[in-house]
Order: sequence, then C-alpha cells, then structure tokens
Amino acid sequence: GHPALVMAALGALRVDHVVWAVPYSLEEGMREFERKTGITPSIGGVHQGLGTHNAIASLGNGMYWEILARDPLQLHPPRTWMGIGQVVEPKIVTWAAAVPDLSEAVAKARSRGYDPGSPTNFEREVPGGGKLYWSLAFNHYDQLPGNGIVPFLINWGETKSPASTAPTGCKLVALKAVTSDTSSVSEMLRAVDINPSDLQLREARAPRITAILETPRGLVEF
Repeated sequence: GHPALVMAALGALRVDHVVWAVPYSLEEGMREFERKTGITPSIGGVHQGLGTHNAIASLGNGMYWEILARDPLQLHPPRTWMGIGQVVEPKIVTWAAAVPDLSEAVAKARSRGYDPGSPTNFEREVPGGGKLYWSLAFNHYDQLPGNGIVPFLINWGETKSPASTAPTGCKLVALKAVTSDTSSVSEMLRAVDINPSDLQLREARAPRITAILETPRGLVEF
C-alpha cells in the first residue's frame, strides 16, 4: 500500500505494544531481536503469577515491542497468559490497543457481543527501582481471542508507558494479520473499535500477525 495510507491505518489501530513471544530464554530472545534489528532491548520486569517476564524496545510514537518469555523462577504459576505455553517458535502472539477509558471500552464491547475481560490493575517493579502501574482488559490466557489478532486493551493512567524509556532506533511501519475466519475475527475487532481493514485483515489457512519494523538493519519483518 501507499506509505501514507499504511501510516494512517497504523495510527487508527492505537497500537500500545506488540507482543513477540519466544520459546526459549528471555536473554536468547533479546539476542535474536538484536541480531535482526541492530537494537539492544532492555530488561522490563516480571509478571508475577502469570509465569512470564519481558524485555522491551521502543517502536516510536509511544509504541513499544515486548519480548515475552517464560520466567524460569515461576515454575508453577497459577496460570500463564499470552499463550506462552503454546509458543514453539518466536512469533507475534498478540498486541495491545490503547484506550482512554477502559471501563467504557469494555462496556461498549460487551454491548456489541464481545467480552474483552474486566478491567484489572497491574504493577511491576522496574529495574533500578520504582514501579509501573497500568490497567488491562484481557482474556488472553491459553486461548487467544481470534488467535491473538484481537488485541487486549490497555490504559497507563498517570504512569508513563515503558515506551518512553525503552531503547530507541526501531519504528513500527506496519501491523497486519491473516486468519481462516475473517468474519468472526472482524466482529470481535469492531467490538473493540478496531477497523479490520486497518489491520489489512485477509483470509488465509493459518492465522498470523506480521509486523514490519524500520531498523538500523533496514526493514525487518517479524
């Protein structure tokens, strides 16, 4: 597509962050990201009780890339999220859309027949001291809505998102998806105010989310 149109679609998606999960250690995931992009991500923190920890890199415009891996220190978490237990190769498992008012967005989605989950408050320690606080609406545990194409919803409240301190140098230039079930996925997307055409949603046998990043090593597809 035309660059200006692609960027407009990206803006309309209100991407907060893209979740790239790896089946191996977080350190290996960070090295792989650096190998592909030339940018060294920074350690984020631990999602206590959900079995994961992360590293991050900025994607420009307040967006960031999240590298998600199983946390070896949480051997038997109460449950895991983001489908991390099913990840057999590095891949984008899902993404987060920023919403100004979480309760309102959830109520709207439910009135349209899709339950994005109840607003839940989160916090995690930040390396070097301090805490991050944010709120999510998600039902992204083992089964991801629309195979992850349907985002979870996020609001950072008064907190600055990690995007503001994450290593810079990468820019998200496209986010798109294919699925074998475009009609039901489109319905869920519309329920959370995402226009399927802004994700360039197309029919394909296997579901997949693709991101294109502008990096010091050129354009890189994940």
